[in-house]
Amino acid sequence: MIRAWACDGSGLREVDAAEAVRVALAGTANVWIDLEGEPEASARELLAPLHIHPLVLDDMVTEVNRPKVDNYGDYIYLVMHSARWDEDRPTMRELDMVLGMHFLITYHDASTRSVMAARETLARRPELLLASPARLLHFILDVLMDHYLPIMDRIAEEIDDLEERLFDDRQALEHERIIHMKRGMSALRRIVGPQRDTLLALTRDEFRPIPADLRPYLRDVYDRLARVNDLLDSFRDEVSTLLELHVSLVSNRLNEIIKRLTVIATVGLPLTLVTSYYGMNFSFAEYRFPHAWIYVLGVLVATAGGTYWYLKHNRWV
Repeated sequence: MIRAWACDGSGLREVDAAEAVRVALAGTANVWIDLEGEPEASARELLAPLHIHPLVLDDMVTEVNRPKVDNYGDYIYLVMHSARWDEDRPTMRELDMVLGMHFLITYHDASTRSVMAARETLARRPELLLASPARLLHFILDVLMDHYLPIMDRIAEEIDDLEERLFDDRQALEHERIIHMKRGMSALRRIVGPQRDTLLALTRDEFRPIPADLRPYLRDVYDRLARVNDLLDSFRDEVSTLLELHVSLVSNRLNEIIKRLTVIATVGLPLTLVTSYYGMNFSFAEYRFPHAWIYVLGVLVATAGGTYWYLKHNRWV
C-alpha cells in the first residue's frame, strides 16, 4: 500500500504517489510518501525519478539492516527499528526512511505505530510537513522512542516478579523464564546500541536535509534512547545476578535435602546393625528375659538417640 501527502501554502492534501514524486522534484511543496509492504519492483519504479542510489533501494526492501544513517548529499538514508515486548522477548520491526530537502519516504513491511501516529497527527498539524520534511521525521523518531520506555517499565516489573518468586518457596521459579528474558534483553540491546549511535550522528553531522534548529530536538530524542540503553545494561546485570542467585539457591536447597537424607541414613545405620545382630538364628541370653522385646526396643531407641546426639554435638545437624 502506498499513500502520499503534499503540503504547501494552500494546505495539506493527500495525493497520488506519482504526483507526489513530481511535486518533490519541482520543489513546489513538501511531500511524504509512505510505502507499506510494497514489492521491490513497484518501489523502484515509483522512486526512480528521484535518482535515489541503487544501494539505498536495495537496503530499503531488505529487512536485515542494523540501525544506520548514510549521507548522500541531497538526501540521507536512515534505518531505525520499532519494538514491542511480547511476554519475555521483543518483536522488532525495521523502518527505512529517506529524507530529502522536499520529501520524506518511509518504507516498512507491516503497520508501525509511529507511522500511524504521524498519519493521524499530520491531519491536525500540517505544519509538521510544511516547515520541512525533517520536522515530520523528528516526530516519527520521537514517537518511536516513546514506545521504548513502556518496554523498560515492563521489564522492570518482570524482574521484580522474578525476585519475589525467587524467595517464595510456595511459587516455583522457572529457570527457562530467566533465560528467555536474558535473551530478549540481549536482542533488544543489539538494536538499541547502534540506534543510539545513529541518533547521535543526526545531532552532530552536517546533513543538508536537517535544519540546524532541529538538532536540539533530535538530541532530546537521543537522550531518551541513551536512558533506555543504560536501563538495559542495568537490567542485564540484574538478570545475570538473578540467574546466578537462582542456581545458588537451587544448589543450597538440594544440599539441605541431601543433608537431611544423610542424617536419616546415619541414624538408621546403627539400628540396622542391632536388628541384624538379634535377627541371627541363635538363642541369645536376652531372649530369656521377661518382656525381652522391651529390652530390644530400648536398645534400638538408645542407639538412635545416641547417634543423633553425636551428630548434634559435632554440629553436623
